[in-house]
Amino acid sequence: MILYDMHLHSDFSSDSTTPVGKQIESARQTGLHGTCLTDHMDYDFLEEEIDFTLSPGEIPFEFNLPDYFSQLKKIRQENPDFTVLTGIECGLQTTTSVLKKNTVLSQMEEFDFIIGSLHLVNKKDPYYPSFWNNRDPKEAIRQYLDQLYENITAFHHFDSLGHLDYIVRYAPVSFSYEPSVFQEQIDAILAFLIRHDIALEFNTSGYKKTAHGNPHEDILRRYKDLGGTAITIGSDAHSPEYVAYHFHQAESLLTACGFKEYYTFSKHIPVSHPLDQ
Repeated sequence: MILYDMHLHSDFSSDSTTPVGKQIESARQTGLHGTCLTDHMDYDFLEEEIDFTLSPGEIPFEFNLPDYFSQLKKIRQENPDFTVLTGIECGLQTTTSVLKKNTVLSQMEEFDFIIGSLHLVNKKDPYYPSFWNNRDPKEAIRQYLDQLYENITAFHHFDSLGHLDYIVRYAPVSFSYEPSVFQEQIDAILAFLIRHDIALEFNTSGYKKTAHGNPHEDILRRYKDLGGTAITIGSDAHSPEYVAYHFHQAESLLTACGFKEYYTFSKHIPVSHPLDQ
């Protein structure tokens, strides 16, 4: 049984309006034993690539870290019988500026867990339908995977790779996604993770738009075949109703793929948990 949601957002993320306390309350109500707040820190994210209103002076996907640490400390004190881990979702880009800022983040002692995630293809977010105008979906996905590999080889000081095939969530519905078409790129990414002891996240928010989580189950099986064992599980919830989203389905799928355990992280140290209890 999956008892920890390792990917959760609050109103510290620009694209969420849910207070930290509401997310923790929802996590408790679902029967979880703990969770990790992993709010977005996606440096140098262009403002024209968002469709929501920012507060005066707010920078897209950046927030005040001391306030974050203070609120999470307070939440832990208010919930002594519930595990609240301190995490962050670190947006990957290969620019010198972002690499330097992400390196600083990775060295902060306050964090238990860091997710590394790519949300952009040449600074454009595939979340938006306009991204797909006049694009061949297959080539867009290939480009995304190439850039993901480039990013993780440039910076890999994180604990788990977030939603490996994120881009597929937003591809045109007419497109039929077959991971085997991109096997070379996927294998390179998975081999790198295994070689550097970086976990692979299974992200259940993909089920909101498709019949698959991220990554696709074929990629999970391939990861297992290559010797990968470290799986983290997250709902990527930005609002309370999606906390622990489809976790029963995730448990069945991961078990069918041959995984017997999943992982949480405390001060970047992996902790295993059985899937079948």
